Amino acid sequence: MRLEGKVAIVVGAGQTPGETIGNGRATAILFAREGARVFLVDRDLESARETQAMIEGEGGTAVAFEADAAREADCEAMVEACRSQFGRIDILHNNVGIGMGDAGPTHLSEENWQRIIDVNLKSVFLTSKHVLPVMREQESGVIINISSIAAVCSVGMLAYKTSKAGVNALTHSLALGNARYGIRVNAIMPGLMNTPMAIET
Repeated sequence: MRLEGKVAIVVGAGQTPGETIGNGRATAILFAREGARVFLVDRDLESARETQAMIEGEGGTAVAFEADAAREADCEAMVEACRSQFGRIDILHNNVGIGMGDAGPTHLSEENWQRIIDVNLKSVFLTSKHVLPVMREQESGVIINISSIAAVCSVGMLAYKTSKAGVNALTHSLALGNARYGIRVNAIMPGLMNTPMAIET
């Protein structure tokens, strides 16, 4: 098992209701199958608990935790709770993201712009801010940020594209600034996937 003895935080470990499986839930299950103890973070605690039940049903170890990753106090509490439960943090997987309410520049409301930027970009900053001191102390760790191919393609969703381009820039900055501590930071840029949020809503 590649992750035996590791502790992984998956932010966005629940999912939008639907027949298919979301990226965060799928990642959490795979991490557990590879031996990691998984700290499941989501605004929807019941959805995170569903993921927990799936992992435990396969003999894995997981804990569900309710938090809004766009709120700093929640991110701080998330890190404290994970460290209290498992003693360390080896992986931070940032998977939260939304696009509903997005539009072109002349039709996008300020409210929807801010909400998308907060959820998609601010959350990555805040979770990383509070996990990094733990990883620096350990002199090891991995941060994985889910961006999107939309960051480099021409799409009509202005706020989503901008937020994901920001995730790429933030990832680059974090990687350069933390390599000396033995920490790797990378972004994954998927295209359209058959997930409940992308396909079924």
